[in-house]
Amino acid sequence: MPELANVFSWSRSRDGMFQECRRLYYYHYYGAWGGWEPSAPEELRRLYVLKQLTGRQGWAGRVVHGAVELLLKALHAGEELPERWLVEDTVRRMREEWRFSRRGGYRERPKEAVALFEHEYGVAVPDQAWQALRDHVVRCLRNFHRLPLLEDIRRTPRERWILIEDVRAFPFEGTPVYAAPDFGYWTPGDRLALVDWKTGSPDPEETAVQLGGYALYARDILDVPPERVDLLEVNLRAGEVTVHPWDEARLEAIRERLRLSIRGMKAWLRDPEANVAVIDDFERTEDLRLCRWCNFKAVCRPELVAEAAAVPAPAAAATPAGVAERPG
Repeated sequence: MPELANVFSWSRSRDGMFQECRRLYYYHYYGAWGGWEPSAPEELRRLYVLKQLTGRQGWAGRVVHGAVELLLKALHAGEELPERWLVEDTVRRMREEWRFSRRGGYRERPKEAVALFEHEYGVAVPDQAWQALRDHVVRCLRNFHRLPLLEDIRRTPRERWILIEDVRAFPFEGTPVYAAPDFGYWTPGDRLALVDWKTGSPDPEETAVQLGGYALYARDILDVPPERVDLLEVNLRAGEVTVHPWDEARLEAIRERLRLSIRGMKAWLRDPEANVAVIDDFERTEDLRLCRWCNFKAVCRPELVAEAAAVPAPAAAATPAGVAERPG
């Protein structure tokens, strides 16, 4: 099997990480590279494990996305997954993932299941907060089942469904770009509806960039002009669907945004063609508020970890037996 190459690519999350902290960006995209190998040095393996961490809110979003994808794939195959079954199965999997993370299983198998930031760094989370997270996931799934959009999707012939696979990259002026929608289908009016599921409170500007990437995918890869594309932002927490119109002028603004972002990130590389980065070129942020929730603070600012460990944990809340052992 040929050796994997660390190829430069673009995504909205990569751009955001670069803007947030250069050192975080280096650790995530360069410093942790190769840490999956059994023969990787201990410090490299450590970076790779830390890279996999996710906060509980991000985890909840992944859980909801996974459940929605499971349902859509079942429908595509002609099967039905009852709402009650999907909710119960999702909560069961959450509990299994939570326990796996709590016992540190991700350190041996970092790519197989969830690795929660709160568990790695011993963040004290009240039992009620885990229950609220469970309730949030359940609410999103129930709202999903009640969306008129879901009925539209059910009525759409399966051959007119598209883009229910894993995220894929498409070339943009020589750079792979990861900006595939969560789901897509052709409407009765022969318009392409591209759907993005949201579970939190998205930033409007970042949402515009994300949806712009979808419009770019439709125009450059599917050869569908933006005037024939409906970009649907679906807020599952609120059960609301927002349609974002696009045209060629806005699409060109997204292209220029990508060009500037790619040029900016490559400017920090010692060898842009070979995608070679050197840690000394990527300074640490001075905003310690960002550092406290950074996956890599144990190696980048270990003093913050020591300070947190010195603060006594709050007393556990009085909750029914077993609640603290699982989210819900």
